[in-house]
Amino acid sequence: MASRISFSYSKQEQRHRKYKERSAILRIVVTLLVIISFAVVVVDISNQNREMRRLELENRDLVEELALVEQRQYEIHELEKKIDTNEFIEQIARDELGLVTPDEYIFVED
Repeated sequence: MASRISFSYSKQEQRHRKYKERSAILRIVVTLLVIISFAVVVVDISNQNREMRRLELENRDLVEELALVEQRQYEIHELEKKIDTNEFIEQIARDELGLVTPDEYIFVED
Protein backbone atom coordinates (compact mmCIF):
# COMPACT_ATOMS: atom_id res chain seq x y z
CA MET A 1 0.00 0.00 0.00
CA ALA A 2 1.16 3.41 -0.81
CA SER A 3 1.94 5.61 2.03
CA ARG A 4 -0.03 8.73 2.35
CA ILE A 5 1.90 11.92 2.41
CA SER A 6 0.16 14.49 4.43
CA PHE A 7 1.03 18.14 4.26
CA SER A 8 0.29 19.94 7.38
CA TYR A 9 1.52 23.38 7.91
CA SER A 10 2.00 24.94 11.23
CA LYS A 11 0.02 28.08 11.98
CA GLN A 12 3.17 30.14 11.64
CA GLU A 13 3.87 28.71 8.19
CA GLN A 14 0.25 29.34 7.15
CA ARG A 15 0.47 32.97 8.31
CA HIS A 16 3.75 33.39 6.47
CA ARG A 17 2.25 31.95 3.28
CA LYS A 18 -0.79 34.24 3.53
CA TYR A 19 1.52 37.19 4.17
CA LYS A 20 3.50 36.38 1.01
CA GLU A 21 0.27 36.05 -1.02
CA ARG A 22 -1.05 39.37 0.29
CA SER A 23 2.31 40.94 -0.34
CA ALA A 24 2.32 39.73 -3.95
CA ILE A 25 -1.26 40.96 -4.49
CA LEU A 26 -0.38 44.32 -2.98
CA ARG A 27 2.65 44.66 -5.29
CA ILE A 28 0.47 43.84 -8.29
CA VAL A 29 -2.17 46.38 -7.25
CA VAL A 30 0.45 49.08 -6.62
CA THR A 31 2.09 48.35 -9.97
CA LEU A 32 -1.25 48.62 -11.76
CA LEU A 33 -2.01 51.89 -10.00
CA VAL A 34 1.37 53.30 -11.05
CA ILE A 35 0.81 52.22 -14.66
CA ILE A 36 -2.70 53.69 -14.73
CA SER A 37 -1.45 56.93 -13.15
CA PHE A 38 1.33 57.16 -15.72
CA ALA A 39 -1.14 56.58 -18.57
CA VAL A 40 -3.45 59.31 -17.22
CA VAL A 41 -0.53 61.74 -16.97
CA VAL A 42 0.63 60.96 -20.52
CA VAL A 43 -2.88 61.48 -21.93
CA ASP A 44 -3.26 64.72 -19.98
CA ILE A 45 0.08 66.04 -21.23
CA SER A 46 -0.87 65.10 -24.78
CA ASN A 47 -4.17 66.97 -24.47
CA GLN A 48 -2.41 70.00 -23.01
CA ASN A 49 0.12 70.01 -25.87
CA ARG A 50 -2.68 69.83 -28.43
CA GLU A 51 -4.50 72.70 -26.72
CA MET A 52 -1.26 74.70 -26.55
CA ARG A 53 -0.69 74.29 -30.31
CA ARG A 54 -4.30 75.36 -30.99
CA LEU A 55 -3.90 78.44 -28.80
CA GLU A 56 -0.58 79.33 -30.44
CA LEU A 57 -2.22 79.20 -33.88
CA GLU A 58 -5.14 81.29 -32.63
CA ASN A 59 -2.71 83.78 -31.11
CA ARG A 60 -0.77 84.03 -34.38
CA ASP A 61 -4.00 84.66 -36.30
CA LEU A 62 -5.06 87.33 -33.82
CA VAL A 63 -1.66 89.04 -34.03
CA GLU A 64 -1.95 89.13 -37.83
CA GLU A 65 -5.49 90.47 -37.59
CA LEU A 66 -4.34 93.13 -35.11
CA ALA A 67 -1.58 94.21 -37.51
CA LEU A 68 -4.14 94.57 -40.31
CA VAL A 69 -6.49 96.57 -38.09
CA GLU A 70 -3.64 98.83 -36.98
CA GLN A 71 -2.66 99.40 -40.63
CA ARG A 72 -6.26 100.22 -41.52
CA GLN A 73 -6.48 102.56 -38.51
CA TYR A 74 -3.33 104.34 -39.69
CA GLU A 75 -4.77 104.72 -43.20
CA ILE A 76 -8.01 106.15 -41.79
CA HIS A 77 -6.06 108.57 -39.61
CA GLU A 78 -4.04 109.73 -42.62
CA LEU A 79 -7.24 110.13 -44.64
CA GLU A 80 -8.78 112.18 -41.82
CA LYS A 81 -5.81 114.55 -41.99
CA LYS A 82 -6.30 115.05 -45.76
CA ILE A 83 -10.08 115.23 -45.81
CA ASP A 84 -10.48 119.01 -45.41
CA THR A 85 -7.68 119.99 -47.80
CA ASN A 86 -8.33 121.49 -51.22
CA GLU A 87 -6.21 118.81 -52.89
CA PHE A 88 -8.36 116.04 -51.46
CA ILE A 89 -11.61 117.74 -52.48
CA GLU A 90 -10.23 118.30 -55.98
CA GLN A 91 -9.09 114.67 -56.24
CA ILE A 92 -12.54 113.38 -55.25
CA ALA A 93 -14.22 115.77 -57.69
CA ARG A 94 -11.97 114.52 -60.51
CA ASP A 95 -11.99 110.78 -59.68
CA GLU A 96 -15.54 110.26 -58.49
CA LEU A 97 -17.52 112.98 -60.26
CA GLY A 98 -15.46 113.47 -63.42
CA LEU A 99 -15.20 117.23 -62.92
CA VAL A 100 -12.44 119.43 -64.33
CA THR A 101 -11.26 122.98 -63.73
CA PRO A 102 -12.42 125.70 -66.10
CA ASP A 103 -9.00 126.03 -67.75
CA GLU A 104 -8.73 122.31 -68.65
CA TYR A 105 -9.71 120.69 -71.91
CA ILE A 106 -11.37 117.30 -72.20
CA PHE A 107 -10.44 114.99 -75.03
CA VAL A 108 -12.81 112.17 -75.93
CA GLU A 109 -11.60 109.21 -77.97
CA ASP A 110 -13.91 107.58 -80.48
